[in-house]
Amino acid sequence: EPAPGLARLDELVGTFRSAGLHVEVARADHGTTLPAAVDLAAYRVIQEALTNIQKHAGTEAKAEVSVVRVGPHVEITVLDDGAGDDEDPDNGGGHGLLGMRERVTALGGTLTTGPRYGGGFRVHAILPVKTRTAARDQPGEPV
Repeated sequence: EPAPGLARLDELVGTFRSAGLHVEVARADHGTTLPAAVDLAAYRVIQEALTNIQKHAGTEAKAEVSVVRVGPHVEITVLDDGAGDDEDPDNGGGHGLLGMRERVTALGGTLTTGPRYGGGFRVHAILPVKTRTAARDQPGEPV
């Protein structure tokens, strides 16, 4: 089976909805073809962020996922309005936030995470639409 990517976002979100999490999705990236590594990273960031919401934000939490093409980048934002069952969304031995950050920075992107004013949590990843390797493969493209 091919590696998951944003083409399977509806399926991913559906699994969380089936488990009782209210998730809204907004996309403004249609027509954007991502390198496989970036596509996988975007999917995994959303997957991990939704998992953290399900585990830590409380049973009444609502999640919002947005995927937006902004110039040479794709921006992934996952928000929740949960009260949070604990202060540290990555406690309990997990390495979710660290893993997300490593995955994103390895591709030349950035990841910011933290509590939202008024409650909830925010995960925001900025990923390059073209990786350094993909850019080298394009004739005439600056590296």
